[in-house]
Amino acid sequence: MNRKSIRISICLILILILSLSLSGTSFASKGGNVDIGSKQIAAPIVENLEPSSETTKMTSQKSVPLNVDIISNQVTVSNEETAKPASETIKMTSQKVASLNAANPMSLSRPTKGTNLPYNGAFSGVNTEIFSNYYFFTNGSTQLYVDWNVRADYPDNVLWHINVYQAGTNKFVASSDQFTTDSNTGWWTTRFYNLDPAYNYYISFVNDGPQIGSPISGDFTVRLK
Repeated sequence: MNRKSIRISICLILILILSLSLSGTSFASKGGNVDIGSKQIAAPIVENLEPSSETTKMTSQKSVPLNVDIISNQVTVSNEETAKPASETIKMTSQKVASLNAANPMSLSRPTKGTNLPYNGAFSGVNTEIFSNYYFFTNGSTQLYVDWNVRADYPDNVLWHINVYQAGTNKFVASSDQFTTDSNTGWWTTRFYNLDPAYNYYISFVNDGPQIGSPISGDFTVRLK
């Protein structure tokens, strides 16, 4: 064999080796398994991750958190209930002078005229319900104070209470607790609060019995504070 034939043979061998090497590299790049000796190397699998979500039922009840004021670090509780008119009554620590000769007696008719507060009034011999002669200008206030001293005309235990009405609409707004002339003697103060500031109001005293023929009398003052 001459030198030229040897050179051609060597070139063919080199081309064959190069072809086999390139073929193996191409196969590995396409995700196939490359055989290096007796070991199999798996090409990595790349997943395209897409945004997703899932929702599950909680196995335990989660408590509703309190409202936290970050600035003052104060914890407060939300009160979403609508405030309703209400009343509270306390015994007065000082005695007022009672007089049935007050300039503003009560009336069996609902008032049609208004007046400023404070308002002093009196009534006597009431068997049913009696109204203040005037409704009261509240000037946007949401509460009224009624100082009262109510007693039975005869030595009977009589039940009674106070009502509050809207002026103009005559809508009933609130009532006080029920009092007794035996237990609630002397001067007391009933505060009506959570009133609508858009309205003026008037009051009435209601004799709850036990029966007709047990009248009540009293003195009162209506004020804003």
